[in-house]
Amino acid sequence: MTSSQKRSGNMDQFVKDLERELAEHPGSVIAAHRLALAYWRSDRLQDAVETFRKALAIDESSQEIRVNLGTLFLQMGELEKGIQENKTALKIHPRSAEAMANIGSAYIQLKKWQEASDYLQQALQVKPDMVPCWTNLATVLIELGKIDDAVAAGEKAVSLAPSFGLAHNNLAVAYYHSGEYDKALEHLEKAEQHGYPVHPDFKEKISAASGKTTGD
Repeated sequence: MTSSQKRSGNMDQFVKDLERELAEHPGSVIAAHRLALAYWRSDRLQDAVETFRKALAIDESSQEIRVNLGTLFLQMGELEKGIQENKTALKIHPRSAEAMANIGSAYIQLKKWQEASDYLQQALQVKPDMVPCWTNLATVLIELGKIDDAVAAGEKAVSLAPSFGLAHNNLAVAYYHSGEYDKALEHLEKAEQHGYPVHPDFKEKISAASGKTTGD
């Protein structure tokens, strides 16, 4: 038996144990929530959605469950449902940075840049060290034409997470739009070093703008 098969077998048994626990305690929000998370980890996404809803039927005021269900909907590409669940979570807990960040991320996918910016910045007011928010905000601010602010957001992201390839990539894009091509190339190369799949056409464009050839 391979290690992946062993892990899969262990997860299957874990899910069965949680299913038994919920059957024995159908009114337990904790049991329902744990089972929903286990279904999610097992890629049984529809089962996870249904079980999150069971948990909310027991305790509709749980902000954590709302955020988790909203995050799952976003993963499934059901953006409007994800936004709605996270907005409901915000009504329960108005300072939920996770809910704000999720809504911001969804609005990015919908190309609603101002709404995305508003929610991401609200999240950062609550939790200033949320690296994905700074990284996403850099992209959003570029789309809004706020290039200097985009550079600042990208710099903040890489200062908090120097080995986060996506943050370096987004900062490179911001520097490219600001006309600072050498800095753009520098951060694009760092993105590659940290495992981010840089688009070769973009690297060629930056290299040409900076007067360097790829590999220099």
